Amino acid sequence: MTLRTCAGRRKVPLAAAVVAALCCVVLPAGAASADPLSQAKAQAHQAAVAVQRLEPQLQSAVAAYQAALGRLASGVTVGLSADQAADEAFSAASAEQLVQAQRIRALYMSGGKVALLASLLASGSPTDLAERMGAVQHVLAGDAANTARAVEAATAARAVATSSLAGADVLGESVSSVQSDLVRVQGLMAAAEATLASLSAQARALQEARDAAAALAAAQAGVDAAAAAAVQGASGRDIPADYLALYRAAALTCPGLDWHVLAAVGQVESGHGRSVGPSPSGAEGPMQFLPATFAAYAVDGNHDGVLDIWNPADAIFTAAHYLCANGAGDPNTLPTAIWHYNHADWYVQLILAVAASLRVKYPT
Repeated sequence: MTLRTCAGRRKVPLAAAVVAALCCVVLPAGAASADPLSQAKAQAHQAAVAVQRLEPQLQSAVAAYQAALGRLASGVTVGLSADQAADEAFSAASAEQLVQAQRIRALYMSGGKVALLASLLASGSPTDLAERMGAVQHVLAGDAANTARAVEAATAARAVATSSLAGADVLGESVSSVQSDLVRVQGLMAAAEATLASLSAQARALQEARDAAAALAAAQAGVDAAAAAAVQGASGRDIPADYLALYRAAALTCPGLDWHVLAAVGQVESGHGRSVGPSPSGAEGPMQFLPATFAAYAVDGNHDGVLDIWNPADAIFTAAHYLCANGAGDPNTLPTAIWHYNHADWYVQLILAVAASLRVKYPT
């Protein structure tokens, strides 16, 4: 989704109110002539208490951010994998049905219906007739059972795929969710950091203040680790043939743009068209554009005279144009171009990781 409001590279203004509230409790009430060391201890203690009160909210926010980022890296692809498995199961069921039809046809073609009946009537005894009839019925019944099992398995696989893809529709909007969760984390951290920053140098040197600072550092490490883990777990998934052709063709309109990067954006934003929105922030279509951004950079990818945010060709060619306008054709400015598509450093890392995986999967 392009041009989202976010806090990827700056402190969160919404934290200001929380900071102000916390700062009110930092300075201790007491006589102006209080002992400097006692005053520093009181400051450090009250600041530590304020940070401790924020800590459960911060831990919860970091956990939510980790979960959302993990879903974005792999959640939609779960639905895609299930969908592919369902397609394969139905193909197997069709094959079983074909085998059954061919077996019946072969029995008749070997001598026709008369020959089949003659084979049964040529039996020398009732027992022999029963055995011959049983053999034919066994073959046909076996094929019918195999076909029934294949159809049942395919039906179950489709049910799983439908459920997974229903979840994917929600997870496909988690680009916004990830950013919202990160904004919440950054807001809480900004409030806690401002509380500690307001302390005197003497108060900051005390153990309580140092412990509070360490807790914040650990939370920041958790945020960084979440992004690193998501990048490690990201993988390029199978691309539908029509989308594959569009990614390759659209990338050619931007000299230097690797089509795998364009495909990575398509995977992360919508699972190659499986979850097209509208998103909670108003992004639409396979490449999750805000309507105003799409209008500013729109390309008629299928040359039908209509600029359609929902059309895969128009959306993908427009994404190539937008990325190119921000420097995607130059490896040195590619990260910046991706950042403009979604203003978050974790997004840049994730797109590059998915693109690298896609290069292995699709070498040319």
